Amino acid sequence: MPWAELRHAYGPATDVPEQLRALVRGDRERRTQAWDRMWSNLYHQGSVYEATLHAVPFLLHMLAEETTPHPARVLVFLRHLVVGEDEAELLPDGYDEAGFADWPQQDRELEAATHAAVAAGVPAIVPLLDHQDPGIAAEAAHLLAWFPGSAADILPALRRLSVRSPLPRSDRTTVLIAIGPLAGACGDRSDTAFLERMLADVDDPDRWAAAVALSRIATPDVPAAAIDVLVAELGAISVDPEEYGMEPRTGFCFNSPERLIVPTLHRLPAASRDAALDAVGRAIAGIENQDRVPWAEAADLVVLALGDAEPGY
Repeated sequence: MPWAELRHAYGPATDVPEQLRALVRGDRERRTQAWDRMWSNLYHQGSVYEATLHAVPFLLHMLAEETTPHPARVLVFLRHLVVGEDEAELLPDGYDEAGFADWPQQDRELEAATHAAVAAGVPAIVPLLDHQDPGIAAEAAHLLAWFPGSAADILPALRRLSVRSPLPRSDRTTVLIAIGPLAGACGDRSDTAFLERMLADVDDPDRWAAAVALSRIATPDVPAAAIDVLVAELGAISVDPEEYGMEPRTGFCFNSPERLIVPTLHRLPAASRDAALDAVGRAIAGIENQDRVPWAEAADLVVLALGDAEPGY
């Protein structure tokens, strides 16, 4: 590989090979230093580079090797290369290349090429959904959620993982949410009954994640029960957001369920809007502590009630 001819954030990528080697052969200190430099060089302030694209096959090879230290770190890094910090803007629908049409042409092409390079490694990532470490399995689910073109290969293992026990709550919700954009993109509604059973279980604390997934799969016929669950969860966040945020609840959107729930409510079809409007009043009525309420979310509910403004207006 002619690394001297490739560039990363700081110039010629001649240092990348040694960093890649350190990730698998170095001691703990060298691995930490290598990761720090990789993030800075290949994903500087959310941007990818020529060298980033050419490093992807080496990172995918690491995932295929059982001896690779901390494969979860590799999965997290690859996910950032694919979607960066834009998860909330892409969910609940999932990855859509057309969404980057307004980017500068060169950047858009490099982003698309990076996505394609990681997509080539999906067959090596899917087996990690059955990994004995639930954290690694959940990180694999989080990454694979952005490859709807491979949904038929991903969903069977994802479904196995969704019912695996024990599975930490944040990992379980990550898996449930990942099912939504994949199944929705290919028109697969076979998960509907499973998700609806979760909605009916009032003691299940992860019902909101099932509702997010179901809203993508069942569009445009989103069940009223899913809307009620989403709005109720947003109301629970509003009562005491600081306490709510102390518990890990999902790997998506930096453990911020509201960043999934609000856009899900906003995208409801007209046929579901009446049920959502009824829930709006109940959620806002449940807000108690005005000094700590996340008014951005409450305002978004009001915007939803108005009907024609966009989230964040």
